[in-house]
Amino acid sequence: MKVVLDCNVVVAAARTDGACREVIDRVVRDHELVLSAPILSEYETVAARPGHAPYRDALELIIREIERLAVTVEPADLAFGLRDPDDEVYLATAEAGGAILVTGNKRDFTEPRYGPVEIWSPRAFLDRTG
Repeated sequence: MKVVLDCNVVVAAARTDGACREVIDRVVRDHELVLSAPILSEYETVAARPGHAPYRDALELIIREIERLAVTVEPADLAFGLRDPDDEVYLATAEAGGAILVTGNKRDFTEPRYGPVEIWSPRAFLDRTG
């Protein structure tokens, strides 16, 4: 399965040893990461925020591994009408890469799918791929 990881999953994986870290471990081990330049840029911008200083090293390590292992695609030229336009790139990347999107952002990703892109929570990913 091809997977795009929302930034909130990457940040949560760096902060605690929980479901999001397990998602990343499982994706790396058994699935294919899909990434785009705009998503990588967002990961890096978020990692540089002062509030992430206590776990910045872990966050940067995760980002470098994602960058190293992922297939990089150009996001599709589509708009999905999300409440937060900055989240559009995640769907556009998933569309271009034939991937699902794993996100903990229920506020902005309110539908179970957008076009062909399925939205899975970290827990749903673990349950469905377990």
